[in-house]
Amino acid sequence: MSRPGGPDEPWQPRRVPSPDGSFEPEVTGMSRQTDLANAVIAYLLAGPAGFGLLGWVLDALIGTQFLLPVGVVLGMVLSMYVIWVRYGRP
Repeated sequence: MSRPGGPDEPWQPRRVPSPDGSFEPEVTGMSRQTDLANAVIAYLLAGPAGFGLLGWVLDALIGTQFLLPVGVVLGMVLSMYVIWVRYGRP
């Protein structure tokens, strides 16, 4: 089976237009899966960290000790929900 440009021509990735009008190589295969995995990991880390920080600040302001764990758990639940809504559908 020969490559798209012929057996002697080096293979080049298909180029797709970007929003600014230039052409960039299309992301396919493992690169797309890696980008998806990185996005999911970012959501799973940012949700509990962000809401945990908010809970910690509120604990310090109000003088309680339960908002930090509530914020971490709420952040994890919300991040999983966002992942499910964004990536869980075919």
